[in-house]
Amino acid sequence: MPKNLEYYLNLNYPYESYFGENEVGDAYLVEFTDFDIKGASEDYDEAVEIAHEYLAKHIQKELALGNELPNPGEGIRFMRHREALNAYKQKDFSKAKSIWEEEAALKNDQAMANLGLMYLKGEGVNKDFTQAKRYFEEASKYDNDSANFNLALMYQSKIGVEEDMPKAKEYFRRAIAKNHTQAAFRLALLLLQDRSKVDEVKEGFYCMLKAAQNGHAMAQIQLAGIDKEFIESCELNHHFRKKSLEEQLETINDALDRFIRPMLIKDGGNILLIDYISEPEIEIRLAYQGACAGCSMASTGTYDMIKNTLEQVIDPRFRLYIL
Repeated sequence: MPKNLEYYLNLNYPYESYFGENEVGDAYLVEFTDFDIKGASEDYDEAVEIAHEYLAKHIQKELALGNELPNPGEGIRFMRHREALNAYKQKDFSKAKSIWEEEAALKNDQAMANLGLMYLKGEGVNKDFTQAKRYFEEASKYDNDSANFNLALMYQSKIGVEEDMPKAKEYFRRAIAKNHTQAAFRLALLLLQDRSKVDEVKEGFYCMLKAAQNGHAMAQIQLAGIDKEFIESCELNHHFRKKSLEEQLETINDALDRFIRPMLIKDGGNILLIDYISEPEIEIRLAYQGACAGCSMASTGTYDMIKNTLEQVIDPRFRLYIL
């Protein structure tokens, strides 16, 4: 569901009600605890209704401005975090640091990660990689994706620590589990350095595809087929589509072995079938090996040749991704 007004109003933000003297005299006061939003009336139900109307107007205004909104229960902490972010963007690092230190003491993992970044970059503080690592590690205990990503970078690039590629990969994986796009792209590059290691090539492919589908520009350049339009309307090859998954796979591999691999092997390359998905639509994932890996011709002319070949045994209605 898109994060529009209806989405946020369905989140059931908690509110509290009081009776007594307030802005409109003796009446019921209903306050949404995640916002500075209040409604008051001598009638309780009317006070609740008014508060909801004000909440809807507030959410609509924030969405129009492109601002983030808290989840239920985040309220005050969310607003403090936004205040710190605004200070940071205005280069008031002292204020941002002060707020994030308060938040970190309250176990706010994003505040910890942000403090780590300040020490990593030397923004408002002296560069201190030891402090940066300490804050990232604290935030990592809460599985913060930003902290895990930056710890991975530190171990990959020897920033204040000895190079440790297994640790870097593991922290990248933890960030990817929380849908961190940059982590997916960087881990893909690491895993695809040696395309003779099939398991790593397969994991690297999935990471690159994830990054590309999330809009990472460099990943989209690396992955041939990500920009191709899916053909919805065409004459289907029902003979092929009625085959079992094993029979379809056998047909695909036979086409690759007879028409594609011999040409690639002749030029010092090869191609690996990463995955074949038959439902809800056919999707084929291939990875170049040897001399073909990283070749600019492989991502253009060879892609079209492979696509055309596979269309002869399937039909045009399938997705083909080649890395």
